Amino acid sequence: MAGIILESGVVLVPLACAALYLIISSNMLLFVFATVAATVGFAVYRLRYHYSSGARGDLVVRTKDAAGSVTAAAASPKTRTKKKAKKNASRKAAEPESDHSSGGEFDEIVQDAQRHCDVDSEVVERSGALLAAAVTPEKTKYDMELYGSALSYDHRCFYICGRPTWVLAADFDYWRVPIPPSLGKVDQITDTWRRVLLQYKAAGFNAVRIRFHWGFHSPSKGKYDFTGCRDVNRLLLLCEELGILVIACLGPFIGDDVQGGGYPFWLIQRDHIRLRHLSASGVKIWDDRFAAAEGEWYDQLISMLVGHEVMTKSVRGRGCIIMVQLENHLGVRGALELPLALQDETRLLARMARERVIRAPLVTNNLRWPDDFTSFTARTWAAVEKKLRSYRIIKGAYHSDISGFTVRDVASQPVDLDAVARVTKGDNAPMAALELYKPNDESETGSFGRQAEAAISQGLSVLSLPAYFSMGSWGNLDSPLRCWQGSSGYSAVSADGSLSADARSTRLVLHIARAFELQVASSDSVSSRPWIARASRPTVRGINVSGLPADAVRVRRQWEVAATTKTPMNEQQGKCDSDEDQLQTTLATYVDGQSAIVAESELAFLFTLAGAPAITKGHSFALTGTLGPRQRGIFISNLIVGSKGSGQLSLVAASKEIYTRVALALGAEVWVCAEESIQEGQLFFDGECKVSGHAEVEIVDVDHAKDHKFSFVIPKPGPGVATVTGESGATVHIVLLAQSDLDTLVVDYGSFDYEKAKHDGATGAMPAAAWGADGILMASHGSVELVQTRDNATSRVVVVSRLQPQGCTGMRVLEDSSDSAYHGHQFIWHYVADTSEQPDDTCMEVSVRGLERRITNWDTLPWKLLPTMADLETMDEINLMSWQRDLGTFAYQATDIGFNASHVLHRCQVRLKPQHLTASTIKLQLNVRHRCTVWVNGINMSGHETFHEPSAEPGSLTACIESMRNAGAARGPDRWGGTATYDVTKAINISAADDEDGALNEVIVVIESYGLGTQADGANDARAPRGLLAAYWHGFNLIGEDHDDSEIHDHSHDKRTEQLKIRWEICGVDVTQLQQPYGSSGFPDEGTQAGWQPTVEHPFAPQGWSTRLNVDVNVGVQWWRWKMEPANERRDEPVYLTVSGKVVAYVWVNGLLLAKHRASTKPSSVLLRGGLYNGAQQAPVAADEVVVMLYGWADDADTSAAGGSSAVVAELSINDSRGLLALDS
Repeated sequence: MAGIILESGVVLVPLACAALYLIISSNMLLFVFATVAATVGFAVYRLRYHYSSGARGDLVVRTKDAAGSVTAAAASPKTRTKKKAKKNASRKAAEPESDHSSGGEFDEIVQDAQRHCDVDSEVVERSGALLAAAVTPEKTKYDMELYGSALSYDHRCFYICGRPTWVLAADFDYWRVPIPPSLGKVDQITDTWRRVLLQYKAAGFNAVRIRFHWGFHSPSKGKYDFTGCRDVNRLLLLCEELGILVIACLGPFIGDDVQGGGYPFWLIQRDHIRLRHLSASGVKIWDDRFAAAEGEWYDQLISMLVGHEVMTKSVRGRGCIIMVQLENHLGVRGALELPLALQDETRLLARMARERVIRAPLVTNNLRWPDDFTSFTARTWAAVEKKLRSYRIIKGAYHSDISGFTVRDVASQPVDLDAVARVTKGDNAPMAALELYKPNDESETGSFGRQAEAAISQGLSVLSLPAYFSMGSWGNLDSPLRCWQGSSGYSAVSADGSLSADARSTRLVLHIARAFELQVASSDSVSSRPWIARASRPTVRGINVSGLPADAVRVRRQWEVAATTKTPMNEQQGKCDSDEDQLQTTLATYVDGQSAIVAESELAFLFTLAGAPAITKGHSFALTGTLGPRQRGIFISNLIVGSKGSGQLSLVAASKEIYTRVALALGAEVWVCAEESIQEGQLFFDGECKVSGHAEVEIVDVDHAKDHKFSFVIPKPGPGVATVTGESGATVHIVLLAQSDLDTLVVDYGSFDYEKAKHDGATGAMPAAAWGADGILMASHGSVELVQTRDNATSRVVVVSRLQPQGCTGMRVLEDSSDSAYHGHQFIWHYVADTSEQPDDTCMEVSVRGLERRITNWDTLPWKLLPTMADLETMDEINLMSWQRDLGTFAYQATDIGFNASHVLHRCQVRLKPQHLTASTIKLQLNVRHRCTVWVNGINMSGHETFHEPSAEPGSLTACIESMRNAGAARGPDRWGGTATYDVTKAINISAADDEDGALNEVIVVIESYGLGTQADGANDARAPRGLLAAYWHGFNLIGEDHDDSEIHDHSHDKRTEQLKIRWEICGVDVTQLQQPYGSSGFPDEGTQAGWQPTVEHPFAPQGWSTRLNVDVNVGVQWWRWKMEPANERRDEPVYLTVSGKVVAYVWVNGLLLAKHRASTKPSSVLLRGGLYNGAQQAPVAADEVVVMLYGWADDADTSAAGGSSAVVAELSINDSRGLLALDS
């Protein structure tokens, strides 16, 4: 076929060039007109197909019966050549008594490929009305009238039971939490999840975005597993128990950080199905088979979600799912910046969700800020689409209830609300940044805290931070790009639970947002138009900050109210307060000092009261303050504490940040602030207040409120507690924290079921707060847990709560707290870490027992013959121009037969005699994906890597060109290339001339795959080749010197059989046969218990913490294992295994593939136990089994190593977070 194409191209290409030349030379205007017409026609066709792709509404999947009465559509394999070869192989394998000499020997692998492809096992019937006519936004719209009392929303925020709510989320990928296979008890798995989710709450989040991984739940076709670590129902029950909201991302595509985009391997192997409807990169054609597969996934998953939505109320309280996300990143643009996705994709998924009784609001993540809102191309195509719609050339667009979008840097590119409303068609829904990324650099905006604060100040009430928590990379979950880059440097919280400076800053921002959620969530931005507050009490209506530009100060006010009517918020809450004194008119002022040089400089906050004649005619009073280490600040005005019946205290304004509020008795609160050396500021209260403790007060008058007295409260330097008591008896206790305490501040946010939280819900104050040590976890009902780490072994923990906390774990009451700056208050409880089970602060001891070693035996592995393209061709299909290529190109890739694990092995055995040699050197040419290691007769020949990490922006034309120019692209099309040639002459065995059989030569090629593509950004790359693509021998000929190419076509005497004595075999692990398809290294012997031998060659040093292993590269693949058990009870402390050296190392802990080291000088660390998710520890009291697989290249051998020049040095160390660990061997 290649020869025919080449021969045709030799004639057609010159003719086409000549025709084009004639057109240009004869009439340039005609050429320009034809080009423009073709471009416009292409654009109109793409837009029309974008809106009406021909998808059908009713999709029925039927399995073919035994009689074969149902026939499926013809398959469309990857290449036409492979299509013919596989067809012949299938026909030969189906014949019981075949006379063909080359067919039966490949039956095993051909049948395996047929089983995985499964082209003819099902058929999809197309019937029913067009989807475009059946599914409209009105038919799938969230029923606000029916469920609005439980969950409603407007352009400002969500309302749960009428209470304004910010949805502050981080991604929680439950399938990334490493849970060993032996940890099968449901309670143990639930405890692991609980530990991680409590860390989310401690970080200030009230929600998680859960991406449900199709491939994680479906190892093989028709098989779904929702038990154990896949128990979605139990996970959602846990979220309800902990009071965590959930954004449920159903997929099926969940992101480009996971292998295959989250699609199961069995679906990717069926190459007759167009994944994401992609026929080729940048080209989508609707595929009913793929749509039917999506329906199968939704059938299984949604049945687990129904009953856990917020609008569902049961004996457990309200559910946790606040919105449901359909697909992910469909809004990719292709050629000419035209939309690539099909409108029917979202229509069908929305219909499937509603038909399966999903009632929550539907959200998509198809837009990008600011590209799809303000760019020239976006506005141009919006105008074109509007015009085509007026001519009825295209139909109306489909919009989900909420239009979510991806944001790369909202701090440097502020959101334009008007532009968003134009694109989202003004759907009166809150802005949802479902993926709010930080710039991955050292710029001033490159932090999660900076992005979160900027998002909240701009009115984004729904945001989710991807990769905020480092959830690890166990097994083969990662895509090639993430597998290569890793995410540890990007995440704010590491796998061991340690917080970065960014995480501490972000937590403070989230604390402030949660503290004033009730007052500020349903707010609008204050523009230059004055806001007239109708209130009898002194109320701030205008704020300016002297010395800062206008764009550095953003002021947001609560929904404007009228004194004689009910507020909309109170209407939703079912209240009917006509007294304006009961109304909150809170202002939140967001100050960004990074745009000006204000480090440690004092700012003047100028406030104007509602009684002032005009904002431009002067201010009413002024406060001074600084911005603190963040160089940003959130300041609150017009805050009322208490109620009219119990007494009220009104905070008119503050230049002091209030990080959280804790409710005490009715009319009493605790405010947590920073001490003056961290952030200076004052508080301005209405009335003559009494102040005691760590602050001073000054009673002042204000020009614009002559009939009122005001209390000017000035905190004293240093940490302490100040008490402010109003004229009515309402009290505020201001706790001033030192920097070390502020960095560890954790708040108990209780439950989001506000129907039960009447007291806390009245003011927005929280039940409790604590500080003093890292690792504080606060669950509901005031229980506090302190995770034991070395840093908090002697730390004091201070808890602020109305009642003494119950169920404190890892802490004991401090008998004498007189030396504390916070001593002497009934609402402050002092604890200290319980060190009764911890010996001291010396090195943690670990016992390493039973060090054993074994070597992979190639002969015992289950090899299968792997045919080349020439093996499966019939004599009539042989083409002289493609003969040599087909002879070395394999008919099946590793993925065709289910070998989707990290490794796939190939073996070639060939016997050589002197008369076979045709050159003085023998060379082996290999084309692999991605990294190979070669052994020839037991001699390591090193290897090569074919992998390219893209540098251009994903989805751009530059990225596509880059992937086409470089073989082994991590994202996008993978062009043919990446071949390397090995001179194996010195390693080859040649027999004597009179030896009839010849000398046996064995070649072993171990190939490591970095994972499948993801189908992201319009790239059809999930089926890009993996493993050994082609192998060519040079320097010998098994047929002999009398060989003639004409004999190839001699049907009576097929000399091909002699040439094809060079047989390649393949070996690996069929992941579709595993319960956990992502947990294998690809070596069939990875779990064997045979061949292990005790070794004392490289023991761990008794007083040290590391050991050097000399890995002999000529031996092959080597395995080590040992038992590890801490010798004391400090089991929460993180324990790492660090691997360094130019070796490939895979690490298993308790049967779970936990980490990979990729022959780099940069060390790789794996968390064995403790930390954020307890590593993969077996149980708190059991020993952990560690297994390490090692091999390397001869080129990386250390000539100074004890093992000689063929040894590569691998250094293994076991250490804690401080790098200190005593080993008892």
